[in-house]
Amino acid sequence: MKRVTDFFARETDYPDLDGDGAVQRLSAAIQCRTINYEDHSRTDFSAFEALHDHIKASYPHVMAAGTFEVVSRAAVLITIPGTDQTLRPCLYMSHQDVVPVVEGTEENWTYPPFSGAVAEGYVWGRGTLDIKNQVFGVLEAAEYLLAHGKTFTRTAYLAFGDDEETLNTGALAIAQLLESRGVTLEFVLDEGGGKIEPGTPFGAPGVYVSQVDLMEKGYADLELSVHSIGGHSSRPFGGTSLGRLSQAIADITRSPFPLRLSPVMAHAFETIAPYVTEEPLKSLVADVPGNADAIAAYCNSCRELFPFVSTTIAPTVIRGSSAACNVMPQDMQAVINFRIAEGDTAEQVLAHCRAAVADESVSMRFLQGNDPSRTARCDGYGYARLVDSMSRYFPEVVFIPSMTAGATDAHQYEGICDTCLRCSPFMAEPEEAASGVHGTNERILIRAYLQGIRVLIHLMEHTNINP
Repeated sequence: MKRVTDFFARETDYPDLDGDGAVQRLSAAIQCRTINYEDHSRTDFSAFEALHDHIKASYPHVMAAGTFEVVSRAAVLITIPGTDQTLRPCLYMSHQDVVPVVEGTEENWTYPPFSGAVAEGYVWGRGTLDIKNQVFGVLEAAEYLLAHGKTFTRTAYLAFGDDEETLNTGALAIAQLLESRGVTLEFVLDEGGGKIEPGTPFGAPGVYVSQVDLMEKGYADLELSVHSIGGHSSRPFGGTSLGRLSQAIADITRSPFPLRLSPVMAHAFETIAPYVTEEPLKSLVADVPGNADAIAAYCNSCRELFPFVSTTIAPTVIRGSSAACNVMPQDMQAVINFRIAEGDTAEQVLAHCRAAVADESVSMRFLQGNDPSRTARCDGYGYARLVDSMSRYFPEVVFIPSMTAGATDAHQYEGICDTCLRCSPFMAEPEEAASGVHGTNERILIRAYLQGIRVLIHLMEHTNINP
């Protein structure tokens, strides 16, 4: 099994890149505890102010060439104006906020979670992967180009939300501000991907792939509620509220949503088709449109691919059960989480569940219900430029259009951009990303951080300096 660094190329590009300084600046950023809670009374906004001061002090050329605005409560928009106003700007984004460390797990960290420790070839701490690395990587790239006397031809926006992990209001406020100024964007680059994985699930075991996510699945939390009078368990006439609630959950989970090969996944299979060697996909990808149903059925049987072809159903919460074994519960609730596939909507999810549950006394309501994002273009300038830069520094990787089952801030910009791309150039080992993102011992390999900065320098140089 290859390591992520085996895919790195051109690490000697930009030989005067201040790698040690970049690492120290990221380390200092990790030490700012920018946790933003839904309840803002719990948020220490002085940590965000400290991060802003750190940015202003660390990137003098960015500050001199651009304007720095705090939008909403603590979101940041930096505008580096271009000389050609006929070119649509591009926007490089990420978010400043991080998730808290689970109470009681602090001692499980090799280095304290907000230490920003530089050790063992890594920078350690909350935000090194999610995703201050991209905030500061974008700043490092812009500073490098400006410090070398480069003039931006195409305007660049550097946009860093402050509450992506909770409410997404910071990115929304920036997008609304830009829209009010009449801005439309050539492309947006946000977090996503960030892993290089075997192509085995796609029937291409000798190939390594990385995702360029074009869309986000929708998100919904559906609450089911059941009422009963309770009472002694020796008289369960009509069933218990727990039994009825359990039956409703079973009805929904036994009623899967239709399988569908979305345009995004069709593009993915068309992109990787030349590398597919294993059946049945080898035959199927010879005609992706004609074999769409069969490809979707194959994906549904594969752990890695099944989320990409259907709305998924995951019961996650149950409340109100009895504390005693001989007492029937009264009011009970459960929550089912849905990740909504392209082609479905939150409204359709509710109708699907209502039709699946035979017991009409089970009430349903969304605690949260968001439709899927729009799908970004993959046939235009932004996608081509991004893949070109990524391929330059990871030449043995096949970059495929895909989607993310999670959520990002990128969808907030859909009103002013048709190419919202989610793809991080900061590559992590799959197991490190799985355990570190929102988990313990979050860390980024220093080589990976510097390689990601090179990607961003190249991308900015060829979209903003020489478009």
